[in-house]
Amino acid sequence: MALSQKNNRRRLLRACANAWLGLRRLLAPPTYGRWPACAMLLSAVFLSAPASAQVSKEYQLKAVFLWRLAQFTEWPSDAFENPESPIVICVLGDNPFDGALTAAVSGETAHGRRFVVQLLRVIEQAKTCHILYTTSGAARQTKEIATALAGKSVLTVRDGSASASSFETVIVFISEQNKIRMRIHLKAAVAARLVLDPRLLRAAEVIGE
Repeated sequence: MALSQKNNRRRLLRACANAWLGLRRLLAPPTYGRWPACAMLLSAVFLSAPASAQVSKEYQLKAVFLWRLAQFTEWPSDAFENPESPIVICVLGDNPFDGALTAAVSGETAHGRRFVVQLLRVIEQAKTCHILYTTSGAARQTKEIATALAGKSVLTVRDGSASASSFETVIVFISEQNKIRMRIHLKAAVAARLVLDPRLLRAAEVIGE
């Protein structure tokens, strides 16, 4: 595929994620915010991939969500070793993204920092994470996660249902009727010393105020 085609596909996928996050009108050019185009793009992505490498459309989009969330989050300066340190996105548990997350962050930046993806088997490996996505299995380790992240500035993200969770994750992705909405636990963000952009808050259900 030509470079220009790849860039166009990346921009469209990013705009699709913006639309699903409710940020389309704020962030994405109107020409990339059309749902038929999103559907066509995602179909092409998966139909062209080998069966063993296919990732669901949902996780293709969530891969983009994760790094886009970094653009609306401010970390304290002591969360990074130096001004050139990358933003580390960690996935705890089984990796539902396959290579989609690494592909999504390739060449992207937030706050002038590049991204690095790390796959974790145990929460004790999360020493350098700035964004931590916990899979459904790993999310059950609520006590261990809370202990390991105590005092750390980590944007925690997980999938969830509309029901509450005992683990105060900062952001929960809730899939309903083929759409994804966000729930943001504001107290959890404050406890982690994270500042969330008001535009992100307006696009989400906010609890713990």
